[in-house]
Amino acid sequence: MAFGKHQAVRAYRLARLGIHLAKGVLTVSTVFPCSGRTRRRKLIRNWSGKLLRILNVSLSVSGTPPERESLLVANHVSWLDIYLINTVCPPRFVAKSEIRNWPVVGWLSEKTGVLFVERERRSDTTRINRAITDAISSGDLVAVFPEGTTSDGQSILSFRAPLLEPVLATNANLHPAAIRYVTEDGRVDTAVAYAGDTSFGQSLWHILGKKAVRAEIIFADGIETSGRNRKELARHAESVIAKALDLPSPGMQSGTPCDLRV
Repeated sequence: MAFGKHQAVRAYRLARLGIHLAKGVLTVSTVFPCSGRTRRRKLIRNWSGKLLRILNVSLSVSGTPPERESLLVANHVSWLDIYLINTVCPPRFVAKSEIRNWPVVGWLSEKTGVLFVERERRSDTTRINRAITDAISSGDLVAVFPEGTTSDGQSILSFRAPLLEPVLATNANLHPAAIRYVTEDGRVDTAVAYAGDTSFGQSLWHILGKKAVRAEIIFADGIETSGRNRKELARHAESVIAKALDLPSPGMQSGTPCDLRV
């Protein structure tokens, strides 16, 4: 009986999620083309907040989020990270190009301004950095996950420096944000992580079955970029986020393959 009730909760949330996704497609198709940047950001914020409510995700925010003409960098734990950030300060995300081919989600991502990078081509970094630079210069907030992949939330991976180049080109501020998921007693909730061999479907199914998800975002002060190179900025940003999460700073870890999961 308990198992049946648990599955019913999952099915109910999945149905609501499907309807919500359809509403997102309708909004992007009909409202976005005639909306300015401010209205689009409001629509994304509201849609993302509703998604979190459907999944029973509660979000605690501390610090002051950036709004415009900045680069937001955050540690990466789950695909939910995107919607946490969107609920507070919708940016233009940098994501792996494979997402563009995902059914529905890829189309929505492209239409809502996601900047896609081909992670297998080192030369594509130059192109994506130009796109990020142009976006920041035009007044956008851009967000990247410079670890290049997800962790289980119990550690911080070394930040890849190349994607921080645009803040030097634009003299914009670099804004670190620390993300974590916690259990009811305050421990790190590794069950929410989208890491390792876990597929998106498996992750979604697991989250659909959780009674509640507790998430936190800690926005740190902006980092002044003048007079620093991108490697120095990467080390500084990762140490700020590690400190906010009470985790050790990873320092330089070279030779690790990049895997921009989202």
